[in-house]
Amino acid sequence: MLSARDRRLLDAILAGWAVLWIAAGVLVWHEVRGLRPLADTVAVAGRSLDDTAAALRGFSSVPLVGSSLRRVARDADQTAASAKRSARDGRRSVDRLALILGIAVPAIAILPLALAYALIRRRR
Repeated sequence: MLSARDRRLLDAILAGWAVLWIAAGVLVWHEVRGLRPLADTVAVAGRSLDDTAAALRGFSSVPLVGSSLRRVARDADQTAASAKRSARDGRRSVDRLALILGIAVPAIAILPLALAYALIRRRR
């Protein structure tokens, strides 16, 4: 059986452990969210490719090369749309992963210890 002093000490240790791991979870969340600019870069590339496709379409009436430029503009439009979708999906995935890891990392470290400690305290 634990004395009141020992119980308070264990309470403090568990609270400190939880605070440290919650801070680690916040740090993990922040660092994973830092990957968002990669998706933003893909979105910028998609918009730039849209502009390129529009410029190429402007030359599609030029004899001899117009049909080739029209094809290239169509391919650029499709690639730009794909890049913008990928960027949107990438941002969502990064946000979701940041949240999952930000919760899971501290939970994995805290919950088993807290459960074991709760069982020990209850048996008194």
